[in-house]
Amino acid sequence: MSGRTNIDKRTKREYSVEYHTFLHVNHKMNKKFSLSLKFILPIIFVFLFCQILLIFKKYPNDYSIIYSQPIQEDPDSGILSPSKEFSSEHNSLLPKIQFDFPAESSKERKVREYRKESIKQGFLHSWKGYSKYAWGADEVEPLSNTSRRHLNGWGATMVDALDTMWIMDLKEEFNNATNYLSGVDFTNSYMDINFFETVIRYLGGLLSAHELSGNIILLQKAKDLGEVLYHAFNSQSGLPYNHWYMGNKYSRGILAEVGSSQLEYMKLAQLTGNGSYFDVVQKVIDTFDKAKKSIPGLYPIYIDLDTGEFSVDEISVGNFGDSFYEYLLKQYILVGGSNDQYKRMYEESAENIVKYLVKEGQVKDNPELLFIGSYSYGRINPKMDHLSCFVPGMLAIGSKILNRSRDLDVAIRIAEACYWSYNVTATGIGPENFIFLPKDDSSNDDQFNQFPMKKSDTRYLLRPETIESLFVLYRITGDKKYQERGWKIWESIEKWCKTPTAYSGLQDVTSETPQQNNNMESFFLAETIKYLYLLFSTPDVISLDTYVFNTEAHPFIIQNKSLNT
Repeated sequence: MSGRTNIDKRTKREYSVEYHTFLHVNHKMNKKFSLSLKFILPIIFVFLFCQILLIFKKYPNDYSIIYSQPIQEDPDSGILSPSKEFSSEHNSLLPKIQFDFPAESSKERKVREYRKESIKQGFLHSWKGYSKYAWGADEVEPLSNTSRRHLNGWGATMVDALDTMWIMDLKEEFNNATNYLSGVDFTNSYMDINFFETVIRYLGGLLSAHELSGNIILLQKAKDLGEVLYHAFNSQSGLPYNHWYMGNKYSRGILAEVGSSQLEYMKLAQLTGNGSYFDVVQKVIDTFDKAKKSIPGLYPIYIDLDTGEFSVDEISVGNFGDSFYEYLLKQYILVGGSNDQYKRMYEESAENIVKYLVKEGQVKDNPELLFIGSYSYGRINPKMDHLSCFVPGMLAIGSKILNRSRDLDVAIRIAEACYWSYNVTATGIGPENFIFLPKDDSSNDDQFNQFPMKKSDTRYLLRPETIESLFVLYRITGDKKYQERGWKIWESIEKWCKTPTAYSGLQDVTSETPQQNNNMESFFLAETIKYLYLLFSTPDVISLDTYVFNTEAHPFIIQNKSLNT
């Protein structure tokens, strides 16, 4: 395709070695030995060991950890069945993440199963409302019982919910959805394409549902979509245009939007064997790595897509920044710990996020709380976004993967602040963002005396980030308090957000009579409900040692791990 050839003239020359080692390493033994098997085997082992050492010496950041998954096709069903083991000559470099959970008592099992079923019924309630009033549309409006088409019109809720349905063993609902999606043309839309939202919701959802179910139609749809979205990378810097339609593109990029497609395109490369998908997102990482930054590891939220340089020195791990930092760690996990570049970039970020953005507050009854602000031209802005509550989960996983024990302590204290922001409101639900008072701030603001945090944006958009971190911390520490907190949040969602049709966001979580906003984002079924359900599932269901989640909570199999759901 003409758009592809202009993306990077250096691709075949500079990335060919990376791609071939990324996809597979194939050693052939051509010598014929006349010696007996007793003497041949030691020679073979020594030879292979030396070859491995040479490979690591020559390619310290090789991509050989990702291999094509062996599959078996049933031509009558159109289903590809994933094999139970991955074909690999390379052992994963990653340590174990999850806690070794003891056997639960019959009482504990009964409580857990009751709560899990409650959340499953919440999903089914939403799905029935969507199916009745918005089938094939992007989202249902749960008060007016109407539909929204604002995410390409391809059925965002349907695609986002596929893997949740599979995990919940809702096979009838899953099959109905896939049958419909088989007729959707993912190469054409009458509206402006948002690259980021399309990648994380649609491409991520299709790839994850394919890996879980083996449905070949979903992989074909992902290939079609991935090929169309490939044109977005055709900027001078190689960074993707986030908004484009009929040739209209925008040159100013937002960090989270243009820097969060690595997991999806690396997975697409692995499943299809097409190395250009890997090359194009590797160039994105290289561009960010080389771009000038005032603080190592902290990336400003605005970047010029033509030059690949940051344009404004504003830093946030919440709005406009979040998933970029998340993917630095998760791409390292996805490739089995084989790339030192990803590790270095994440560790630089983690170190300086804690140093510059994480602050103690002045909450009298909770002095241990740690809050996350943003950073602009050398000064902290003490506004904490709900979006930044993914950070505890990220730091906790990084603490296990990279042996950064201090990060787990920080993660726990930030998670306490995220949950605190829920616990102090009239609804028991946290706001979109709020202002906190840093420990070293001596100002006397009456609003902090009247309320433990200063109100900023008190909406609730059915966001998942706090629940996500509760889930991760439970799987890593085994502490059941995270289950109790998740359940309390679910009870609040049931009380205030449920409608006769589905669930709705809220206008003001601090109100004793909050008004619903007639909006159920597709990520409610992809993320919020899924993380709650997994919080009360047995730990082997979508284990963190087998899967890594994209930023829309679509689980991808970590390379060289056994398939075990």
